[in-house]
Amino acid sequence: MANAIATRFGGDAALYREFAADCAAQFALDVVAGRAACEARDLSRLRRLAHDLKSALTLLGHDGASSLAALVEGQAAAGEVDSARLSWQSLDTLLTRLGTP
Repeated sequence: MANAIATRFGGDAALYREFAADCAAQFALDVVAGRAACEARDLSRLRRLAHDLKSALTLLGHDGASSLAALVEGQAAAGEVDSARLSWQSLDTLLTRLGTP
């Protein structure tokens, strides 16, 4: 996270922590939305959600989770329902962990 603070937040650790806390709250909502999109097989909604998550996770310095969000986004865009849902489950687990204080 130190690299993210230095490169994306101008070294302002307090700003990073505030942004991370806001993201954690949003991640809880995103998990619910992602589960609903998977349940409904709504790949358009899942793609948009994964795209937004990819950006936030990159800013926070969670490169592995961001890559997983990019994978979900790509699979959803390609219409790969089963793959996107399976990848979402992995992302869901990471987001749940990140959203837990």
